[in-house]
Amino acid sequence: MFSIDPVHIQFHIPARDPLGREEVLGKIRFLPAHVEFNWRLKGNVFVGGKGEMHTLTVPYGEIEHVELIRKWWRLRRLVLRISNPALVEEIPGVELGKMTLEIDERSREEAKKLASLIDFKRSVFLLDEHDQRLAAISDEGA
Repeated sequence: MFSIDPVHIQFHIPARDPLGREEVLGKIRFLPAHVEFNWRLKGNVFVGGKGEMHTLTVPYGEIEHVELIRKWWRLRRLVLRISNPALVEEIPGVELGKMTLEIDERSREEAKKLASLIDFKRSVFLLDEHDQRLAAISDEGA
């Protein structure tokens, strides 16, 4: 198998309340084995300084859907649907495993590589899972 360079995308999730208390800043890294989310709450007047950094790891098999949303010919948002919402429930602004990430301007070029990378990684995961099931069935039959 050939090696794939990891894709790193800076993002933010806008606050849901008018006072901006739960705005999330972060970086999503598409590594060879899994997807890693590094995020923290943005500091504001009510909370004080910046929040502490959190890290989440999500396997490629848990990503159901990836969508890049364009507006005026530029990538603006990345929508990820995670099959197990419990994996990402601690991130504010995520609803039932659906993550709508606003792509930072400095990461838009990098985000163009994303759709094909996710499709490839997901197909590799599904193929491996299929091979494991076939091997289990052949072991039962023998």
